[in-house]
Amino acid sequence: MFQLLSKTIGLAPLIFCLSCSFANLNLIGISTVPDGPWTLLADEESPVIIHFDTEMDRRSVEKAIQVYSPNETISGDYRWENTSLFFEPSAPWKPGIRYGLRLAGTVIALDGRELVLSSDIPFYAVSHSFLPYLESFSPLDQSSVGVSEAKILELVFSHPMDSQSTENALRLDIPGKKIFEWTNDKTLTISSDKPLNPWTVYRWSISEKAKSAEGAPLAKEFSGRFISDLDREFISVLRLIPLMKGEAETSVLSHALWGTWIPAAINLERGPGPKQGIGVEFNKPIESDSLRRAFSFTPSLPGRVEILSPVSAVFIPTRDPEPETLYSMRISGSVRDSEGLKMGEDFAASFRADIPFLSIDSVSFGFGEKKTISGDLLKLKLAPNEIIHAIIHFSLPFDSLSHNARQDAAFRISLRPFFPETLTSLNLRSAKWISSDSIMMEWEGAEAGKEDGKHYYKLVVPGTSNGVHNGLGSYLKEDFILYLEAEA
Repeated sequence: MFQLLSKTIGLAPLIFCLSCSFANLNLIGISTVPDGPWTLLADEESPVIIHFDTEMDRRSVEKAIQVYSPNETISGDYRWENTSLFFEPSAPWKPGIRYGLRLAGTVIALDGRELVLSSDIPFYAVSHSFLPYLESFSPLDQSSVGVSEAKILELVFSHPMDSQSTENALRLDIPGKKIFEWTNDKTLTISSDKPLNPWTVYRWSISEKAKSAEGAPLAKEFSGRFISDLDREFISVLRLIPLMKGEAETSVLSHALWGTWIPAAINLERGPGPKQGIGVEFNKPIESDSLRRAFSFTPSLPGRVEILSPVSAVFIPTRDPEPETLYSMRISGSVRDSEGLKMGEDFAASFRADIPFLSIDSVSFGFGEKKTISGDLLKLKLAPNEIIHAIIHFSLPFDSLSHNARQDAAFRISLRPFFPETLTSLNLRSAKWISSDSIMMEWEGAEAGKEDGKHYYKLVVPGTSNGVHNGLGSYLKEDFILYLEAEA
């Protein structure tokens, strides 16, 4: 605050006018905002204020005031509140600009006192320094980046910044939650809890609403863009091989790539075999969830996917492939690598299951003739109440680890009356596997025919997928039938 002396009205008139009141000889009190040189106004819209302690002739006061900057006179509006004059600039104050409040001339109070003004008060608004600006940013405009960058965007400012207004002023649309980290109040690093989407253009901008620690707005809006195409290598399939489940890792390489699975061949030209899976090796780490949904087969082959390493997996069929069947296998192009980049095009391959059809090498009755061709007729000498003994030799062994396939085969193989229809049914007396691929069976109740009436029986080993299985994926392609002519 400062005060100036006022001029008093002459005393002579007071002597001759004894009825008049005494003249006010007190000084006019005055103070200002800014209240002294180099004062800082609080914000960009703070008014300049001149306070008086008495009612003033407002026109005289307004004529005596000038607000200016180094380059121009500041325009604005006057507003009075009681004995105080407020000057409000037409445009917001700018940080770092030296302004001045010049008071020059004579101002008059309503009671007639005068005050001679002659002062010049320099001041600043918002900040003593210039507006903050963006000194540098990374990545550079239109740069290529990877999808798993530790820092997605870094902004370096010229002044210490107010963190909240700066973070709110930033526009950056990225996956996941943005993570802000500050260094020395001037460097802002933005990261995310999720990787960027591959091959995507990302744009960012930061507006003037970002303020310095002193409250000065950013000099202007800054913006840029970058592209997540630095990782230009697409995921691809290196090889397919049949795998069989092992008990333990056979080597360091096997453990690293296939775990407890053991390669059954060097490629998938022939395979997979019974109880085997299809191993897939990729050129780079895969995103496991996308791979689990990516397999399809024609004809259908249901199964599940087990991830074995960052770059390998095995498709495990829930049932064995059909014997000697040609399959078309497809891995969807929607499979993504660990950074989210899709394979793009479907991967397709064909293979023929390494599972042969089951066949019957021979059927013999006692020490008699052996038959190998379905549909043949065999004459069998049969005494009254004689038990028929048959040995059926298959082309492949039956599963030795499970008795289900062998038991099921014994119940499915039948010897039944064929002609005439009046023949009584036979009873299965016993069934015994004499080797992994041979079963001996006995039936009772057969009757030999006579000259005036022949008796025929039919041995049936059912085929197709609903027939006899060896427990290792193989079954007869069709029914095997052998006709017997029982003679006395």
